This record gives sequence, structure tokens and C-alpha cells, in this order.
Amino acid sequence: MKNMAKIVLIAADCTSKANYLATVALPDFYMQDFTIQAITVDNFKAARHLLEQAGYTVLDKNGGTDIIFGDTGQLASIFTLLRHHGVQAEISDIADTLYQA
Repeated sequence: MKNMAKIVLIAADCTSKANYLATVALPDFYMQDFTIQAITVDNFKAARHLLEQAGYTVLDKNGGTDIIFGDTGQLASIFTLLRHHGVQAEISDIADTLYQA
């Protein structure tokens, strides 16, 4: 079976980020290295629709969507698809506001 990866798709706003983070189980022990990488977009509905139509597996969660993909080349393809259709997208750490003691 091929290894699969995931990345979060989320609207570029604080409310979506907070709602998504509320669904995440934190590890028992974590320090400054805890991160959740996401693709933040200016038009979440359009981005989600484009990815689903392109055949990506999208799993809806409160505040965002997990995108399942096969390899890092597909990650570049996701950005190309979104930008080709006018969706502004960037990679961001959405766990940057969690307390990390």
C-alpha cells in the first residue's frame, strides 16, 4: 500500500483556525516542535470544490478539511490547481497560537 500524507485546507481567518484546532487531539507530551501545517486560502469553498473535482480525497472537519495526497509532488500540484483558478493559497503553521511549555 502506498504511503499517504495529509495536509489541512483552511480559510485564512482566525475563526476557522480556532474551530479546526478544537478538533485536534494534542500529544501527551509536546514542546516547541508541535506544528500543524495547513494550506490557508482566501476562498475555502472554491478551493475545497476544486480539490474534490480533481480527485483528491477531502475529509471535512469543523473549521476545515483534511486533504489526502500521495507524495510531495502532489502538494505542488495542489498549489498549481488552486492558483490556476484564482485561489490565493499559502502554507502556514496553524498551531502557532497553542501554548508550548
